[in-house]
Amino acid sequence: MSNKKTRYFVSISAAILAVGLGTGFVASYMGLPVSVFSSSAAPEELQYVPADAAVVAYANIREVVNSDFRQRFKDIGPSDKDNNEFEEKTGLNLEQDVDSVVAAVMPKDGMANNPAGSFLVLARARYQASRLEALALEHGAQVSDYNGKRLITHKDEDGTGEEMAFGFVDADLVAFGSLSSVKASIDARASNRNVVSNNEMMKLVNEIDNANAWAVGKFDAIADKAGLPQQLTQALPAITWFSAAGHVNGGISGSFKAEAKDEATAKNLRDVMAGFLAMAKMQAASQPSMQQLAESLVISGEGKTVALAFSMPGEVLDVIEGLAKGRKGL
Repeated sequence: MSNKKTRYFVSISAAILAVGLGTGFVASYMGLPVSVFSSSAAPEELQYVPADAAVVAYANIREVVNSDFRQRFKDIGPSDKDNNEFEEKTGLNLEQDVDSVVAAVMPKDGMANNPAGSFLVLARARYQASRLEALALEHGAQVSDYNGKRLITHKDEDGTGEEMAFGFVDADLVAFGSLSSVKASIDARASNRNVVSNNEMMKLVNEIDNANAWAVGKFDAIADKAGLPQQLTQALPAITWFSAAGHVNGGISGSFKAEAKDEATAKNLRDVMAGFLAMAKMQAASQPSMQQLAESLVISGEGKTVALAFSMPGEVLDVIEGLAKGRKGL
């Protein structure tokens, strides 16, 4: 999407998504993907995710924003001026109005053939629908109905890009992505052919415990979406499914679990990870705070599974806070 109006439309739609990214400072300063902050299993929003989604992630934004960790790093996030300008245009307060965000990546073939249509985001918040609609229309968007849901769409003026859309699928829930993915979301809920009916995916979701952020899905979908070099992709172990979960409160703890194609591959991966972990502990030996983080890393798993758990101690957060404030000049 290259023209100015299209970019503005996306920013309005992101209004709806930016939310979770109100906590995006965590990803910026911790080097972690936003999907690392997920939450309890099976949120209602999953009913709007198509059954064939390759990856699903969830973040309980309300818990993260209200956490001690968020309050500690609050001054490092977006400025009040930026937040106020955003609220004036959209009527959406990033600190107070957003509750949760679900993101889904469509199947591998869809990503290859139609990158713009390969994602779907669902954000639950307190919206001023008429205000967002008026703002979008002011900048060249179109309004239509699909199966009883209000859709706001926009397409590149040159007509070469996929039509983007956001739709009010519930009073407090918006779906954003390509027009095709938003329509698929509405159909998934209406027909009950959604990810909740995908037994393999839901098995991973239901195994998650005590997390306010998680991500589950097919590993190759993540590798493809990340745009890794082919040589690196080929060198990665043959991992089929993965799950990642994190809990944010006073600190951060989390886990990553993967299933390999066979037991030999899983054992090799555990051995490689153990080697890296031993090296990390040696390098952190002279830094007490980092040593505590290294010591918290635990590798486990049996059969075809590999797991890694971590807990970030307060001393590490002190170091990160100092570095982040240094960047901001605080």
